[in-house]
Amino acid sequence: MTIEGAILARFKEVTAITDIVGAAGNARIYALQLPQHPTLEAITFHMVSAPRVHAFSADPGLVMSRWQIDAWATTYELARTLADAIRGDGAASAFSRWSGTKDSTVVQAVFLDAERPAFEDQTGHYRNIQDYIVWYEE
Repeated sequence: MTIEGAILARFKEVTAITDIVGAAGNARIYALQLPQHPTLEAITFHMVSAPRVHAFSADPGLVMSRWQIDAWATTYELARTLADAIRGDGAASAFSRWSGTKDSTVVQAVFLDAERPAFEDQTGHYRNIQDYIVWYEE
């Protein structure tokens, strides 16, 4: 019944993702942040913003949200591979361009907006940061 649940459900049903981060209850997919001593490879995701669409007579219940999805790994190459699995082929095979109903939430469209690599000096972890626009109904 939440957009977070819908995104998590989508990640857990894409084989290219679960082959890397595990499946079902053992999937290493986390909201907001990694655990203190994570097993990598892993995914974190969080909402950056969620402006609502407004109309004159009544609000349509449509949200254009921005999400940050981080692919975490022990090497740059593995972070890139996980990010590619999350994105998919750009034709709704994974997250980019996907639409559907998950966790009772209607997701109208998902678009990859930007991405960039990063390295965390304190932990020695590599990550690929992807920003997605997710249109969904409240």
